[in-house]
Amino acid sequence: MKRKFISILLAAVMATALAPYAYAANENWRDPFVTRIMKVISQDPSYTDVVLTDLDRNGIPEAFVIRKGTYGAIGAGFTMVDNSVTEIQVPSDIIGECMENIDVYIKNDTYIFVGAEVPRYGSHIAYYKLTLNGDKLIATRINKIDVSPYAHVTYVDKYSKNLQENGYPNRSKIQDFIYSYDMVNSISATLSSANIRVNGETVTVGGYSVNDSNYFKVRDIAMLLRTTGNKFNVEWDEELEGIKLIPGADYVVVGGELSKETADNIEVVENSTPIYVNGRRTAITAYNINGSSYFKIRDLADVAGFEVGWDEESQTIDILTVE
Repeated sequence: MKRKFISILLAAVMATALAPYAYAANENWRDPFVTRIMKVISQDPSYTDVVLTDLDRNGIPEAFVIRKGTYGAIGAGFTMVDNSVTEIQVPSDIIGECMENIDVYIKNDTYIFVGAEVPRYGSHIAYYKLTLNGDKLIATRINKIDVSPYAHVTYVDKYSKNLQENGYPNRSKIQDFIYSYDMVNSISATLSSANIRVNGETVTVGGYSVNDSNYFKVRDIAMLLRTTGNKFNVEWDEELEGIKLIPGADYVVVGGELSKETADNIEVVENSTPIYVNGRRTAITAYNINGSSYFKIRDLADVAGFEVGWDEESQTIDILTVE
């Protein structure tokens, strides 16, 4: 079974493929992880190996302590939430090696994590879609063909072995393993260099480039289009606990729209808040950057019905609306 070891070569490839780690994830997870791994392996030395993988892509990995072999289970799973190590409920119907052989695909900007395992009986490889739902790891059996049409993402999880010495967990080895995790799969953001024109008129609006795609504050775009035939409003729905986009509605100015973006202390996480369009929940990908929600203009175009073009020479996004 193919295992993804982080090597100097892979680190170099990832360094050129992704922008540098550019948001303030909590770095205090490492020592608590060492202590937790020591405890798990001490209680049952048959759980010898650890996988670190960032399923929710927030910069702090999830850790899974596993037993090797086709009968090997996942002994424990945990991550860090609000400066506390939080247990993850792990399924009992997959073997631990499923976690060390993860591939990632993108479907409509949604990341799909797929683990593979050789079943206990037979040689047919089983595939599982791996998702983190709160404090629960969910493994859903799928066919490889279910994800093969989607773009495959270069992804490296962190797999360990030999964290014991004379049958006991070795703290130095565990520390070296944990501190070697370099977050090569983290989300990164920089100031966007793209310009925007609305119906031929250049406008001043800042945004961010997140993993090579441009994202803009949803309220800024709503502000720019508020006098056009493609206006839309943005609301927070207390009952749904989500963001509502209402095409055709007058935009209600809240203040702070079109303010200047900052390149300092950029904090970015994938926005887990549900997004509703005309009452229907959507799969639009958004990011929370420094406390505000940012969207792709093309996603907003699908919602509000305006047209979007790209001028390569001037690096300009062209928005065309109805009057």
